[in-house]
Amino acid sequence: MVSVKGAAVCVGVLAAAGGAMASAGAAAEGEAWNWPHHGHGEIILDSRIRDWVLIPIFVIMIFFTMLREYAGRLLTASPKAEAKAFKETQALQRSQILRTQGNWLTETGFQRRRAFFVDKEKGVFNDTSVTKSEKDPLAMMSDPNMMMQQQKSMFTVMLPQMIMMGLISFFFSGFVMVRIPVPLSLKFKSMTQRGIELSALDVSFVSSFSWYVLVSVGISGVISLLLGRQSTVNDAAAMEQQMKMGQAGQAMDTPKLYQAEQEALNMAEHKPVVDQAEARLLTMFGLEDQLAS
Repeated sequence: MVSVKGAAVCVGVLAAAGGAMASAGAAAEGEAWNWPHHGHGEIILDSRIRDWVLIPIFVIMIFFTMLREYAGRLLTASPKAEAKAFKETQALQRSQILRTQGNWLTETGFQRRRAFFVDKEKGVFNDTSVTKSEKDPLAMMSDPNMMMQQQKSMFTVMLPQMIMMGLISFFFSGFVMVRIPVPLSLKFKSMTQRGIELSALDVSFVSSFSWYVLVSVGISGVISLLLGRQSTVNDAAAMEQQMKMGQAGQAMDTPKLYQAEQEALNMAEHKPVVDQAEARLLTMFGLEDQLAS
């Protein structure tokens, strides 16, 4: 009888201990899954991502772009312009400036400058020795100096970009870096979340690879501030220059351009801005009475 009562007591104690353990486990599990919510369920980015991913990518891009800056200055040679073509281009530009800004000159000064260009005997635009510049595109394409210059331009533009894209994709892929403070449509998802395949993630969040692309686009201004001069690292301008190199062989029809500019300059009407400047100034300040006196 005593043994039966003892067994019952033991079973009761075990049941109570099991219930206490179960309640404690449930409470612990509830505390473990009871995450603190910030706002309305928004994603809070870890500060360690900022310290070990975002800032390092920005610093690496600055030093890498500075290296590209100095390497580009060493490898890229300044193009040599032909004296004849340069003189003809400058004449056209000076005539255009005279047409657009000539109102700041006096009547005598404007007429003397216009005669310098359009005079029938000694005018620049009536020079019979000016002919159409003939350039052989095949000869320019086979020029070793031009081919070497194209290779150097591609080397300073394409190779650094390939290296940086590989490094960013290998070491910093898969991170959500920053959030753009303005709402964006779904069309920007492929631009801001390259390398992250999360359809439920808000478009305003930016991945590590997209952060690299954004930094590479605007890094030239930062480099200009650091170096104290205009940066030569501009991928868009470099690609545009390479596209224009294929058009360098096109001939420049200088006589035709001179004739068109001469007609425009002859039709230009000169209205001096300095005439009646005193009257306009007095009228501006309400001192019209001073004109009569």
